Amino acid sequence: MSMQAQSKGSHWYPTISQMSDPQSIHRMMKQVLDQFYALQDSHDKLQQAHASLQEKVSAKSSGPPPGSGPADTMLLGLRVAPVDTNSLANGAALKYNSSTNNFSFQ
Repeated sequence: MSMQAQSKGSHWYPTISQMSDPQSIHRMMKQVLDQFYALQDSHDKLQQAHASLQEKVSAKSSGPPPGSGPADTMLLGLRVAPVDTNSLANGAALKYNSSTNNFSFQ
């Protein structure tokens, strides 16, 4: 067996010589735990950044109007609220509604 730690990519496996006495085991465990805690801290920061990014994205985009989904109509990239064609009156006009950020037939 070699005296160096065996490694496979980013994996680290201690050799027998690195675990031969209590001081060596302590040194090896400290190295493993330092790496583990650094990874844990990095993961926590990533989760916080992701949560704040989700808040920003959800605050900026209001999304399609409630009650709509795959049946949403888009005209030139602008949302048009779904409408029941049986209830349309003769002369209905397409108008913009700023409170819902979409167009609807009125």
